Amino acid sequence: MKKYLIFIPLLFLASCSSELYQPKSSSDKVSLEDLKKGRVTYVKNCASCHQLFLPKNFNTKEWKDNLDKMQARAKITDDEKQLIYQYIVNAPKK
Repeated sequence: MKKYLIFIPLLFLASCSSELYQPKSSSDKVSLEDLKKGRVTYVKNCASCHQLFLPKNFNTKEWKDNLDKMQARAKITDDEKQLIYQYIVNAPKK
């Protein structure tokens, strides 16, 4: 029974991260490598505590505010926060 209690949340997190866009090209200001690092950092650090939110869930200012509030809790550096932010705000608008 305990195995299922661990497996179900992991399955849920994996399904959320698959909905996140996979960067395939750079933007005007951000390299493809940094966008990919931002995605990995977002999934690794944010999904460990709560569901992942799709980039379209918040506007640019709300994402900045959310990341500023969560930085200490997530124990991410300024550079990691910037990578996540760049990944989020450069997501295709769907």
